[in-house]
Amino acid sequence: MASRRGNRAGSETSSAEARDRWRRRVLAGQGVYYILTGLWPLIHFSSFASAVAMQLNPFQVHAFAAVIVVVGGSLLEAARREPPGPFPTLLGAAIAAALSIVSLWWLPRLGEASVLWIDLVLEVALAVALILLYPRPLPERARTSTRRR
Repeated sequence: MASRRGNRAGSETSSAEARDRWRRRVLAGQGVYYILTGLWPLIHFSSFASAVAMQLNPFQVHAFAAVIVVVGGSLLEAARREPPGPFPTLLGAAIAAALSIVSLWWLPRLGEASVLWIDLVLEVALAVALILLYPRPLPERARTSTRRR
């Protein structure tokens, strides 16, 4: 019986370590993706504007792109930590979900094929993956009674 508990505890630890590795990979991937997509309009605005197939305000695009680059760098740095804490995981999931919601609202109104549909799929995948990989506390071991009288 004791060996089963030991195996289960080892299995839970192994599972948590695997989840941490996957969370680090997803955060790193999201960080790289955000850095690259943020740099694109900063480096070559005209190709970005033609790819998204809508009229854009250069100042707003550049400001948003700069923020996305900073967020990407922060997520990439968080992915280097062992294990990445719950905050970067929540931040990555929340940003991906927010961008997905905005895309779901605006893309049907554009009426044109846009590279933003691909971004929507990626953002949804990132949000779902990070929600599923959110760090969960390990189950507590059976404690002796610590009730106050």
